[in-house]
Amino acid sequence: MTDRDTARGDMADPNPITDFHVFWTAQEAFPEFERLCLGARSSVRASFRIFDLDTPLYSREGRAIGKTWFDLVLHKLNQGVSFDVTLSDFDPILATPEHRYSWQSARRMAAVNELSEGASFTFRVAMHPARVGFVPRLALRKRVREEFEARDPDELTPGLRELEDQADLPMVPATHHQKMAVIDSEILWIGGLDLNKRRYDSRDHERAPEQTWQDIQAKLRGPIVASAQQHLESFLDVCDGVVDPPPTAPAFLRTISMRRQQELTFISPRNVVNEIEQAHLTALEEAEGLIYLETQFFRYPPLANALAKAAQRNPDLGCILVVPAAPEDVAFDGNDELDARMAAQKELEAMRILREGFGPRVVVASPAQKRRAKEEFSGAILHDAPIIYVHSKLSLFGTQQAILSSANLNGRSLRWDTEAGIHLTDETHVLMLWQRAITHWFGDMIIDPDEEPQESVLEVAAALEDNHSRPPERRNHFLLPYDSTRAENLAAHVPAVPDELV
Repeated sequence: MTDRDTARGDMADPNPITDFHVFWTAQEAFPEFERLCLGARSSVRASFRIFDLDTPLYSREGRAIGKTWFDLVLHKLNQGVSFDVTLSDFDPILATPEHRYSWQSARRMAAVNELSEGASFTFRVAMHPARVGFVPRLALRKRVREEFEARDPDELTPGLRELEDQADLPMVPATHHQKMAVIDSEILWIGGLDLNKRRYDSRDHERAPEQTWQDIQAKLRGPIVASAQQHLESFLDVCDGVVDPPPTAPAFLRTISMRRQQELTFISPRNVVNEIEQAHLTALEEAEGLIYLETQFFRYPPLANALAKAAQRNPDLGCILVVPAAPEDVAFDGNDELDARMAAQKELEAMRILREGFGPRVVVASPAQKRRAKEEFSGAILHDAPIIYVHSKLSLFGTQQAILSSANLNGRSLRWDTEAGIHLTDETHVLMLWQRAITHWFGDMIIDPDEEPQESVLEVAAALEDNHSRPPERRNHFLLPYDSTRAENLAAHVPAVPDELV
């Protein structure tokens, strides 16, 4: 028995996950999260990038007590159930809309706490403590000053007001990006899905194109819940450098970074935990059969290189990659600034490495609605149809391993931002995710991730081409061949900037 086998045996006894359920899109996830919180007996502890109490309620149980999460939370507070929420804050200059939205959400949290006649709703709007160092900040001072002077500080942008008299404006390179909650110290809710109206979409993706949102969330029980709660209780202090990160725990994965003690020349924070990245790299070393990656961003050349090396080691390995046809800000807001150009360049680089490594054993797909884009539609179009926006973060490695998290496959998620996820090694759980992924995108197609992976890749490629050949309204499923034209037209090399920025 190898050391790795021994470690796996230790992980499996006791089983860190005793109960696992997965929810595809907010149509499934939002009602379940409502039921979980409505069923809470003592506490709900959570950390989200976005947690908006103005989000509508969708479950029958939720609508029985009110219209929005404000009503749900107030109802539970009055029953004596406490809530503790960490809400992400953002660079007030370079991400003013996000900064304003966080403080708008915070005001609703303060209001529900004022109205409560029972337990308390404690919350904090938490900005990552890392800052861009003096030298790169000096190089960007003119642009940042121009951005700052174009902003209009108000009561919902306290970060701007705090900077009004400062000559040297700070820049915040990282955020807390995880989406998770622990209910009664017994249930873990985790994945890629925040809580607001924008995140809601149905399995049919029939909403307006700019409102589509593919995502995945999971509900778990078992010893993993204690690990997740320990992370929730400590990650802010870890990022502040006050305490060391809790030790690695079976099945629970994190990305954590902190402020550098000497940040003079650095843009980046200092990474202290990169378990999500390491879990991917280890899984690739052991991978057999078919790999499936569904991610909002595929922009990290080191991971692409690891995939290529795995393909070279194992000529039977195949890969399916599902990504959105364009990033959200490019697809619907027309962003063509330097950050979007750098992101496009990194995506093309990672795609090139992947294709060179796998050759015909890889297929890259993007989803689009099964209807023709109207002439007046200004958003991204893929093969004559409006795109479906993918925000999921799911990686499957044969039937042996799966990773579901808040982390995209880019350097920012794997190295800078605060992220959390789960590592599944029970074949039953992994196969459940395979079945849900393939069924969601392809309908009745059947793929065995362990049997003839090269044939599976060819079958998927043929299905994409067949779909492409049909008029949008007559297509059989959502997936189409990925088109790199938009990224190629946008891409630009940005020197002296770390890959992890995008």
